[in-house]
Amino acid sequence: MKFQPENTHSDMLSIVFADRNQAYGAYQLRRQYPQTIGRAMAYGFTLIFLFFSIPYLSSKFVDRTVEVIPTPIYEPGPPPDIDPDNPPIPPPPAPTPPPPTRSTMQYVPPVVVRDAEAEDLEVPTVEDLVDTKADVGKKTEKGNDDAPPSITDNPKELAYVEPPKAPVEDRVYEMFDIHKPPSFPGGEAELLKYLAENIKYPPLARENNIQGVVALTFVVDKDGRVREVNVLKDIGGSCGKEALRVVETMPRWLPGEANGHPVKVRFTLPVRFRLE
Repeated sequence: MKFQPENTHSDMLSIVFADRNQAYGAYQLRRQYPQTIGRAMAYGFTLIFLFFSIPYLSSKFVDRTVEVIPTPIYEPGPPPDIDPDNPPIPPPPAPTPPPPTRSTMQYVPPVVVRDAEAEDLEVPTVEDLVDTKADVGKKTEKGNDDAPPSITDNPKELAYVEPPKAPVEDRVYEMFDIHKPPSFPGGEAELLKYLAENIKYPPLARENNIQGVVALTFVVDKDGRVREVNVLKDIGGSCGKEALRVVETMPRWLPGEANGHPVKVRFTLPVRFRLE
């Protein structure tokens, strides 16, 4: 009597699904699991074999000979004939080499600093600077002591530095804030003459016997122009309007100055209206 080994996997499935619905699908999937695993491993090994064998087979059967195309060699012909009417442009002259530089010795001007900020520099003495043939420069360099000294056409050390001018504020100054007040061309006498010749007594003020002083204020600009004319005091009868008209048509004044610069100055002018 021979012993026949039983299918353990099938027996386990029969025991597990003894009282269950074997037609649901899980029983068939588990029963076919060994065959599915076997086919998957066979396919995998086949793909791995093809992956490594295809390059080897292609190298055996595919011709990889590279065709070399010869490159033509250009052989230049004879140079063209020179046209006597149009000669070639001569090459530019070679640049002139710079003159040899002289030796320089560093000179550091003394500056008062703290000990922690001071640098350890070997400062040459005055005797060393007098005895040496080297020029005084910003750093010590070796050069040709027999070379002529370099000449600078416009050295910065000899350039004239203009003193900075005091900034002038662009504001309107009063008469007591400036050194030189503005003035009418010719002085005060010409101003009174100009007013007397140009002011016309208003008929309304003449009929009503209106007399008095009209006070006006205006600004003499930097260029002498009269601007911002206003009437501070009016006596009526259109006297203020007449004085305003004459002042606005004034010629340019001589501008006022502050610290030597022309500035804007406010000027107050009284105009007297009097009947004779």
